Order: sequence, then structure tokens, then C-alpha cells
Amino acid sequence: MQFGEIFGVFLAGIALGLSIAAPPGPVNAMIAVQSTRSTLRGFLVGLGAMTSDATFLVITYHLRQIFTIEGPVKGALSLASSALLAYLAYLTLRSVRKLDGRGGREEKATAIPYLTGLSIGLTNPFQIAWWMSVGLSLISSIGLIIILGFFSGILVWIVSFPMAIHFAQSRVPRLYKIVGYASTALLMAFSLWFLFNALQLLILM
Repeated sequence: MQFGEIFGVFLAGIALGLSIAAPPGPVNAMIAVQSTRSTLRGFLVGLGAMTSDATFLVITYHLRQIFTIEGPVKGALSLASSALLAYLAYLTLRSVRKLDGRGGREEKATAIPYLTGLSIGLTNPFQIAWWMSVGLSLISSIGLIIILGFFSGILVWIVSFPMAIHFAQSRVPRLYKIVGYASTALLMAFSLWFLFNALQLLILM
């Protein structure tokens, strides 16, 4: 690929990483709570969750080396990825509409923020399902460039979100809603992209 294509794929990875990291959920709820105390504590929660993603990346990458994913198998995997992203978009939209005036449910502070984020990430069934479908599809179809962008997007989020929460605590509900709607749109866009790829692979096989 030429530089322009590589950069485009990298940017797509950043957008995907942001769309996955930003929706309201257990990790972001904990980041928000910790960030009201300090931005560092919120960042450490996010870093723990990011570490779990890195763990799943290693597992997924080795699975890609073991199994050959081509033709109808790749099409079916892309179709599963499209369905999962569409479902995540639906859950994100529903979560945003259910947000109360406090910006999410109340959570207790944690003594070790990093381990809290790591444990939430490693036991999150949607995170596991994402890597076994979407992550595997991305590695098989495009490679590690988009994965690098994906982690860059997560890093941008876990740095910027705690800062935004810490310095705008009174406007947390509004911030959550703006982020949630933007994430829903991005997730649906990627879902349609995977659906388009799946139909091409399955129709032309």
C-alpha cells in the first residue's frame, strides 16, 4: 500500500478505536468516577482496560496464524462483525437515552484503578466477542496497521476523557450524551462497512 492508503487505514483504525472506547459502559463509568478525584486515576482505569485489549490482540493474532481465513469463512466472519457492531450501536444508543441527571450509575472509588480497569476488560463478554469477530476480521483483511490505529484511538480516549470529566464535572450528563450519539453513528458506519464486505465475499464466492 502507498502512504496515503496506509494513513487512511490508520485513521480508520483511530475512528474505530474511539467508537469502541467511548460508549457508556462499565469501564467509562469507572473512569468517570475516578476522574472526579484525579485525571491520573481515570487514566489508569482506561490503561487497565487497554491492557486487556492488548492481551486479546495477542490471542487473536496467534489464532490468525493457526487458522486460514479466506473466502466464505472471511465473509461469514465479516457478517458476524457487522451484526456485533450494529448490536453495540443499539446498546450504546439505549444507554445514552437512559442516562439520568448524574451521568451514569453511582460507583464506588477503587483502591487500584489500573487493576480495576484490567479486570473489567478481561471479563467483559462484549470485549471478548469483539476481538473474536471484528478484531479477527481486521487482522485478516487489513493487517496490523488498522490495529495500531485502533489502539491509538483508545489511547486518545483514555487521556482526553478523564481530563474532560475532571474539568467539566457539572456537565457530565451532556458530555456523555454527545459522545454516545457520536459513537452510535461511528459503530453503525463500521457495521455497514463490514456488511458490504461480507456481501461482496459471499456473493462472489
